[in-house]
Amino acid sequence: MKAYEYKAIARLEMLDPKLKLLHKLNVVAVVGILITCALGLILNYCMRYLNGPGGMYAVYALCGFAICFVYPYVHEFAHAFAVMIVKFKIPEVKFGKLAASCGSPNIIFDKAQYIFVALFPFVLYDLVLIPLCVLLPPIFFPLPFMPLMYNVFGSVADFFMVNRAVRSPKGALVIDSGTEVVIYVPTKIGE
Repeated sequence: MKAYEYKAIARLEMLDPKLKLLHKLNVVAVVGILITCALGLILNYCMRYLNGPGGMYAVYALCGFAICFVYPYVHEFAHAFAVMIVKFKIPEVKFGKLAASCGSPNIIFDKAQYIFVALFPFVLYDLVLIPLCVLLPPIFFPLPFMPLMYNVFGSVADFFMVNRAVRSPKGALVIDSGTEVVIYVPTKIGE
């Protein structure tokens, strides 16, 4: 039987001040959310309400923004639910000043499990919110659309880490502590 040890080949620490990665990802997400929400709301309003009153539309737009403040919690709890599905363990969910995170240093994922967990909130909420954007009456459009945009742009870090996991060698293991993700690969002992 061959014996293996694991060595880290990739490490991403979201809170590393040298990388400023968390700040960059937050800027990309916020700018993307604001631009797409503004364009989507204007386009929807122009297409559907140029000949009618739009006062309630503004109220629903504000409600959509309010829903966006709750979304980071919902997103991280979806990650936690996915971890419970694939590993039958409860991860740590934390909310800080600049980041919400879900992870646990004592849970080890293979590549497929990690990809499932990382993409679960994106896929789940897209499957729920896109049909709501289409099926709800037009005046309610901001309510699902704004969290949908937050979901898309808020998943940038998840996409980044899925890309790293996909490109890692066969047999790689991933440990996600919430603010730091490390990918390990097996090496034969003695190499």
